[in-house]
Amino acid sequence: MGNRRFVSRETNLHAQMSRRGLAPGTLLDEGGESPATLRLLRYRPETCEQEAAPSFSRAAQLCAANAGTVWLHSSGIPNRAQLEELGQQFGIHPLTLEDIQGSFHQAKLETFEHYVYLQCQNLSVQNERVEVVPFHILLKEGLVISILSGADDITTPLLDRLQNPQSRLRQRDAGYLVYALLDLVVDQAFPALQRFTHQVEVLEEDLLTRVHNGQIVAIQQAKRDLIVFNHVLWPMQETVSRLNHSIGEHPLLRSNLRPFLNDLYDHTIQLMSLLTSERDVVSGLMDIYLSMVNNRLSDIMRVLTIISTIFIPLTFVTGIYGMNIDGIPLLHYRYGYEIVVTFMTIVALSMLWYFRRRGWIFQRRGRA
Repeated sequence: MGNRRFVSRETNLHAQMSRRGLAPGTLLDEGGESPATLRLLRYRPETCEQEAAPSFSRAAQLCAANAGTVWLHSSGIPNRAQLEELGQQFGIHPLTLEDIQGSFHQAKLETFEHYVYLQCQNLSVQNERVEVVPFHILLKEGLVISILSGADDITTPLLDRLQNPQSRLRQRDAGYLVYALLDLVVDQAFPALQRFTHQVEVLEEDLLTRVHNGQIVAIQQAKRDLIVFNHVLWPMQETVSRLNHSIGEHPLLRSNLRPFLNDLYDHTIQLMSLLTSERDVVSGLMDIYLSMVNNRLSDIMRVLTIISTIFIPLTFVTGIYGMNIDGIPLLHYRYGYEIVVTFMTIVALSMLWYFRRRGWIFQRRGRA
């Protein structure tokens, strides 16, 4: 199934064990040797500008000045100092900062009095590998903060859309930007799942053609991949559903988002439907493998049984003549050896003809 780096349960346990005994909301001195790279944009229907020196304090100033919609994007997980500044500048709860610093949590939605926090996981295909990286989104009035720990910046398409004055992204508020970010995350999962589907199909065709020991390893890898897909996509569907139901219950989630979130929820349903289909296929791969192995073993045992059956009468004849007792027919006849060998050959060929007629050997392809 190819070389992949997937999230493991051991990683999750390590992240929790490192916080053992600490008070909730405590930040650790980890999360990057160098500060995360920031990008700061502010846009209105008329203009879209990118700040030359982005920072958390500058983003807070723009929000206070009501300078349109402000988007602060972080490439990489901020270190402890940056997270503390983030919390101070925007009033982010310590538990949210702890979740941002933590690695590989499942997708979830948390609503606070002054902001909404979304956490999801981004699936992408990079150099024959499927990467799973956490993606954090904070929504405040007129402000969106997105934090992506992966090296690949999936938000680039949104920058191109913001340059178009006629784009819907420029015309709408910060809530629509949150939807656009979630839509990017969901769209990234489609090629990853499609690639996995193709690899499963190739493995299935290989199983039906020939059986070898490497296939059992590929099947087990496919099962582990399915677990990871399920851990990423199922919470994502629940998060989008909760976000849709939260419209109207939180002042930052306005009703104009409902049609777009409904469409996004439909996309997550498509992903889960594909995942369910692949789960059924992968579950059947082991049955196919065992059936092919059993059939191959049956063919081998049938051939060996036929060979043994043919040699039973031949062994009987050679055993009689091997006693060298006077009175055995043809024992002292000049052509006795040739006659006995010819008789044994006729017996062997007759048995082969009978087995072939019954369809036990030399079967044609496609014939039972």
